[in-house]
Amino acid sequence: MKKPILMTAFIAALAMLLPFSSHAEGLADYLGGMQPILDNVYNEMIPLCGNLIGVAQGLAGFGALWYIASRVWRHIANAEPVDFYPLLRPFMLGAAIIAFQTAVIPLLNGVLKPVVMATAAMVKNSDDAIAALLKQKEAAVKQSRQWQMYVGESGHGDMDRWYVRP
Repeated sequence: MKKPILMTAFIAALAMLLPFSSHAEGLADYLGGMQPILDNVYNEMIPLCGNLIGVAQGLAGFGALWYIASRVWRHIANAEPVDFYPLLRPFMLGAAIIAFQTAVIPLLNGVLKPVVMATAAMVKNSDDAIAALLKQKEAAVKQSRQWQMYVGESGHGDMDRWYVRP
């Protein structure tokens, strides 16, 4: 009976002390945003996923080829002319899947890279604006009567101002 209570008390104490040990103030400055981390993960994972991409390309190519062959076979079995226009979509999907790593991914990266650069510039501009606003706010707070009374330049405040005089 005492063990669960002690364990619960220990977990509660640990949960209350966790915020004191997490010191995450400078983490954002250290990381510099998520984009470099995502770029690093992308550059590491594409070579590692090469075998999986190859298997997926093979399965998708086989599926597209099977679909096209079954449609052509149905037209031939029914003695109908083969209509190639509806077969262009699965053919192009199969071609895109087969050329996924060599053509589709670089094409997407080329199209989306300007968007990434533009949003990174927007983030930098907003970070600069926020830093300027924080400096203005800090200067305004330092000129306030309360800050001079309780904190002051020395960090200890002005004891004479603490007491209210009639």
